[in-house]
Amino acid sequence: MMQDSFHDCYRLLVQDVEIDCFLGVYEHEQARKRPIVVEVEMYVPHATKISRRDELAETVNYERVVETIERVVGDRRFKLVETLCGELADEIARLPGLRALKVSVTKPQPLPRAKAVRVEVWRHP
Repeated sequence: MMQDSFHDCYRLLVQDVEIDCFLGVYEHEQARKRPIVVEVEMYVPHATKISRRDELAETVNYERVVETIERVVGDRRFKLVETLCGELADEIARLPGLRALKVSVTKPQPLPRAKAVRVEVWRHP
């Protein structure tokens, strides 16, 4: 992604949101929820009124981002990390004020020899 297209933005990161999720293609993966980690990187057009007025209404409320993650994951069952990551990105992209965002989902220890698998999805609302 070209950083030049974000020269007038600030970057807002919501890091290491750990949430339990039914995730995997195998029966044993769907038998119980396991922890995943979600991160969201958002590019928000910087308006001088944000720094001058110091008002939450003038920026992206990251509490809403976490609430969106919790709502999308819920008690649903996902087979693919890619599907979950894409749905999270689509829903978070609906929040007002975003130029672009990247959502990543990490599934710890998907295989005995793999520490984790991570999928990243970009959206330009």
